[in-house]
Amino acid sequence: MFSGIIQEVARVDLIHHLRDSMEIGVFARKLIDVVPGSSFSVDGICLTLVKRQYELLFFDVTEETMAWTTIKDYTVGTMVNLERSVRLGDEIGGHFVSGHVCGIGTIIAIEKSYMFFKAPANLVPYILEKGFIAIDGISLTIARVKGDIFSVSLIPETRARTSLGYKQVGAHVNMEPDMMTKMQVDTIMRFHAEKEISK
Repeated sequence: MFSGIIQEVARVDLIHHLRDSMEIGVFARKLIDVVPGSSFSVDGICLTLVKRQYELLFFDVTEETMAWTTIKDYTVGTMVNLERSVRLGDEIGGHFVSGHVCGIGTIIAIEKSYMFFKAPANLVPYILEKGFIAIDGISLTIARVKGDIFSVSLIPETRARTSLGYKQVGAHVNMEPDMMTKMQVDTIMRFHAEKEISK
């Protein structure tokens, strides 16, 4: 479990493609007091640290993870958001983020204080004004929604301390809706579906 508060923006320094998986090495300056088995959010993707060589953190990525996330598009030099898993007693500065990416969205416009995204169809029911969403692992509040387009308000601090400061229009991002919102919406939809069946 994560909080959506990014602890470091790090650089992908190594990519090793295998037949049905891949290995990435991320160069981190701050989050190096870790051991194999530690859980990380890498751009919102829950990954397990396989090994550490000085400042280089290694993660294995499954075929399923590649299919559902932007990690398959990484190149050497890609900047990624890192967060260690929440530990007992840690402050939850954002919202609970599972690290299970549900879809890939696209940045369609960038303004001084706002960023606009196009959400994949499967996430649209969970995109609600003033609700939470994790974008590349960052806990953000949704400002406005129109169909599959939504905006978030960004303060300069968020741009400076996350990979969003490196993103351009057209970039793809990992999206995970707020788990509480998703559970409530799914429950309501299931209730109505069962009600229709019973008629």
